[in-house]
Amino acid sequence: MASLARLASFSLTVGVGTIVGLVSIPVITGIAGAQLWAVQAMAQSVSIMFGILVAFGWGTTGPSMVASMNKALRPQLFVDSLVSRGYLYLIAAPAMAAVMIILQPEHVPLVVLASIAYLLPFLGGNWYFIGEAKPKRLFFLDALPQFGGTLIGLAVLALTREIIWLVAIQLLFNILALALTCTVIVKPAKASITANFRVREAFSRLAHQRHGVVTAATGSLYVNLPLVAINLFLPAQLGVYLMADRIFRYGVLALSPLLQFIQGWIPEGGPENLKHRLVRSAQVAPLFGFLGGMGIFLLGPVASEILSNGLVIFPSSLSAAVGLMFLSVAVSQILGLACLVSVGQGRILVQSTVLGAVCGAPAIVLAALFTDVTGVAWAVAVSEILVAAYQGRALRRYFVRNTALSYP
Repeated sequence: MASLARLASFSLTVGVGTIVGLVSIPVITGIAGAQLWAVQAMAQSVSIMFGILVAFGWGTTGPSMVASMNKALRPQLFVDSLVSRGYLYLIAAPAMAAVMIILQPEHVPLVVLASIAYLLPFLGGNWYFIGEAKPKRLFFLDALPQFGGTLIGLAVLALTREIIWLVAIQLLFNILALALTCTVIVKPAKASITANFRVREAFSRLAHQRHGVVTAATGSLYVNLPLVAINLFLPAQLGVYLMADRIFRYGVLALSPLLQFIQGWIPEGGPENLKHRLVRSAQVAPLFGFLGGMGIFLLGPVASEILSNGLVIFPSSLSAAVGLMFLSVAVSQILGLACLVSVGQGRILVQSTVLGAVCGAPAIVLAALFTDVTGVAWAVAVSEILVAAYQGRALRRYFVRNTALSYP
């Protein structure tokens, strides 16, 4: 029962976030127009790419690190990571702003402010709350302020008719979320905590996160590269792909409570339960991936029409590619971020995502040059299949080599 309650608590964050996100799309398109919504949505997507640099692997491997660490030492881990990520934020925010100005030169103030606002959550402690298995903290301290910022921002948008005020309100509430997170983690700590701001020490800590950041960065490359390629070669179809991308991300968001639960569930069972929990996690991955993928395939076109007020046409061939993409990502996230990380196989994550990037990146560019957004989506789907297959094979080899289990 405790496990189900924890999973339900993680689901609350996702459920509210999904509702807020879905509501925001028709409101923004209805007030600001589809073009400005596309600019704002693209800034959010690009922020994920640059956010990989800011998070630097803590979002990938952090939950397992926290779950397996002594409770008294956890706050110091967070403070150390915050200092290192703070320096990275000062590098990433101007870099993202420069890229967005190049991609959207007609909306400089909007994209600069969006770069500052949408990178800020990557300084937060969502991974920390997931690792300590405290979903209520994740919801009230990290997620709820951000949701509130979006809802209040939408109200201000309705009054001003200026989308830049929506982004400004989101920035203020993202700052609030970070302040609350830091206060709750650091203030009650029993052990003495020191914040070492020396640049050399801050960057030296990044070496321990190399597997996590390489995994996240290369994975983000071929997931977000389509936006850049379509913006360059198929600009008239950017809105269609952004809608497909948004539906895909909401699907991944819906999967995240299960992933968050498994990331803490596997290591907290101790060595005696490790084999059993790894196998069970590997079994549920394709099941949930299939269900979610079929949902996207069947409902994607309808959802697109509703969310865009009929402005974006979403063909079934595109929804099929996005559904397959989700299936593959669901399998790879659970096998990789939960299973392989728990048994110290972080290098497999790097190898699999590099494989996906090497195969996917050129395929995406060629698809953008010679086909349309559907071809680009299929290129992404194929690369994600390769990643999932590589991780599945690696996990099976781990079982054969280290246990007497046969991989189901």
